[in-house]
Amino acid sequence: MDKNKLKALLWKWHFGVKQVLSVLLVFLVVLSVVVLPVCLLGLTSAQVGMGNGEVGVSLVPLLDKYGQPAVNADGTFYPNDKFELSYSAAFVSGVVFEKVEVSYDSLTFNLFDCSSDFGSEVGFGLFEVLPSAPAGTYSFYFTAWGSRFSVSENTTISVVVESVFSVQVVEYDPHFTVALTYTVPTGSGSSYDKPFALIIRYDGNGPTFNLNQRAIIDDYTWTGYAQKLPDINSDMQQALSPNLTVASFLNQTSSNQFLTQGLTTKTSQPVVNVDGKSYPNTELPLMFLWEANTNHTFIWTKTLPTTDGSGYAEWFELQASLIFPPAINPNLDNQTVSQEDLQNQLLDQINSPNGTLTTTPFGNTITAMDSHNKDIEQIAKNTGINKNQTLQNLNPTHQYFTSQERYAKLQYQLNPKVAKEIINQNFTNNLYYNLTLGCNLFGVPRYFNANVTCEHEYFDKPINATAYKWNPAQQNWITDNTVSIEATFESALNTTITDILRSNLEEQTTDPIALKMALADLYDCGPQTFKGTGTIETNLKRTSPLYYNLKITATGQPQKVTLQKTVQLNFQTNNSYNLPLNFDPNSPLQVTVLSDSSQNTLLNLDAPVELGGLTNVTVYLITNLPTENWNTLQKNQLDLKLLKTLDLTLPQEQVQMSHEHEQFIQYYQGYSNVFEDVLGFHGQAQIAVQKDPTTTPLTGQGEALLYVEAINIWGTPFHQITPISSYSKPHWDIPLNEVTIYLIAIIVIAIIVSFIVYLIKAK
Repeated sequence: MDKNKLKALLWKWHFGVKQVLSVLLVFLVVLSVVVLPVCLLGLTSAQVGMGNGEVGVSLVPLLDKYGQPAVNADGTFYPNDKFELSYSAAFVSGVVFEKVEVSYDSLTFNLFDCSSDFGSEVGFGLFEVLPSAPAGTYSFYFTAWGSRFSVSENTTISVVVESVFSVQVVEYDPHFTVALTYTVPTGSGSSYDKPFALIIRYDGNGPTFNLNQRAIIDDYTWTGYAQKLPDINSDMQQALSPNLTVASFLNQTSSNQFLTQGLTTKTSQPVVNVDGKSYPNTELPLMFLWEANTNHTFIWTKTLPTTDGSGYAEWFELQASLIFPPAINPNLDNQTVSQEDLQNQLLDQINSPNGTLTTTPFGNTITAMDSHNKDIEQIAKNTGINKNQTLQNLNPTHQYFTSQERYAKLQYQLNPKVAKEIINQNFTNNLYYNLTLGCNLFGVPRYFNANVTCEHEYFDKPINATAYKWNPAQQNWITDNTVSIEATFESALNTTITDILRSNLEEQTTDPIALKMALADLYDCGPQTFKGTGTIETNLKRTSPLYYNLKITATGQPQKVTLQKTVQLNFQTNNSYNLPLNFDPNSPLQVTVLSDSSQNTLLNLDAPVELGGLTNVTVYLITNLPTENWNTLQKNQLDLKLLKTLDLTLPQEQVQMSHEHEQFIQYYQGYSNVFEDVLGFHGQAQIAVQKDPTTTPLTGQGEALLYVEAINIWGTPFHQITPISSYSKPHWDIPLNEVTIYLIAIIVIAIIVSFIVYLIKAK
């Protein structure tokens, strides 16, 4: 072998041995530092890895106070939610279990309960998210400890198995929309007595409007007030819709007046500021004489508390500021002045508490329209009812919202005693409620506001249909139980009240689900039929805005009687609408003589309601008596001469509706122009009868006899024979008092003087 090659081979072997020895030296150092001390101390080494076993963890949400799972559909949790974490530790064969440890963020979660063997191989813990927990994803660490004996190493080795479980907490920040508010038109009484409803839609939680995160409404507070608007006097009503005849004044001074409507003297604050100077209500009305074509400013105070010590529990609030055109002096010469300019000035000032007035020669009246408002809670206190009892919650204990259940109908009702007191105090324009709805279950309380206006109106009307007859023994009216009554009311207009209510709801929302929920509270507007014997007492639902076609049938008499008529019912009040029937011709007709002379007689007809409503009355003169017992005679036994017929029905004219109803109401020719149309006449009427030579004595007292007959709307005739003085020729009866004698003397003297003058001229 070459000497040089041998030398190179030995060098490589030496270098390789050196590297091996270096690695062996490092291993021995590590062994001396770590392993040997551990062995000398008698401890085992820990082996971490899935190959040694596992810890299984599962989560089960607990139920909240309402029995619902306290978790969102997407698996997230809110503050105050509760859940159970259960675990099960399992090692491979040969590993002896020792313990389980759980670690978590104690500032976010609280372990409020656990199994008795929590920390053993199998256990569970009950956790709650703390109210102050911020949003975020948090980890629960489950660590299982065990040991095994290593034969090869002749030592005990510690074994550790870990499992990480994540829980996501989100902030409770729900979004709601109040889709509809309305008064539920059911039950009896005024709208103040009825429930009012809110249709609530859940739009999701948080900034992303997540519908997979639930929401709850279980709490509410409220405030509210009743309103009384001023009664506009007739002068002001005329000014609101002026029909001006413009005329000029003789001078250029403009008379301008400031006054208030609806504001009493129960306030000491300034009411109006004119050209920088304030005036209290005690100084109103206030008159200014300003030069024409000058500018002036005025500011009405928007809100005025009363001075009765109740603070803002009772106050006045500006509704509108109106400038009325002047009252035109008809004695002044007409002049070409633009009526449109004056009316535009009026329109510009409506609902303007701050105004600039340019005076004209015609003057102006500037009026503040103030509503009188009073806190509902204050009215309730006056009746001895506290706030918690004033507004009754008609809902279940809570409303639960998810992506599948997004809508809820919330209903509340005013205490009937409070509602009655509000009406007694004449706050019958509107009730205004502000409700604060939400819950405080999930850490920070979350609430939203909903405003509700309840107009004062009636959706039902008491109906009383009674058949009457006269009880001669007791001399009183009694119910005729032999008569069966059937009454049917049907809207006479093409548009019903349900159409109007539906239209109002449709104007509030375009949400089809909310609208469908609200429409479920509207009632059917079909015909309403009521039946009874002798009498019917019931409530009629308001199905027509104005007129009803009434068909009423009465049976049990010698023949069946059916009456059909279009009637007008006034739903502005809760007064009973009466339908009296009478088929008893022996019922007394009450006719008395008010005055009686030789030429004329004045009769008074008193028609009680029990007569069934009269349609006409006819007066006859009895010309011949078959017997002296004239009180018991019937019409067919008498010779009669017609004297007079009087129609007692109300004048039927075309109805003139206000502008806001024109879209719903048709104009019907032949309807009564008054509210509370009646079936026939009841009350008192005077009848003047003129005598002639045929009015001759027929009784032993030298009296003539009138046969007065009235027929009611059911066709039943009633009569009374009334004695009056007979006819006598007129004669002059001039009293010769002192003045009369003087006049006669003057006339005689004048005749004599005229005759003497005539004779002198004749000569």
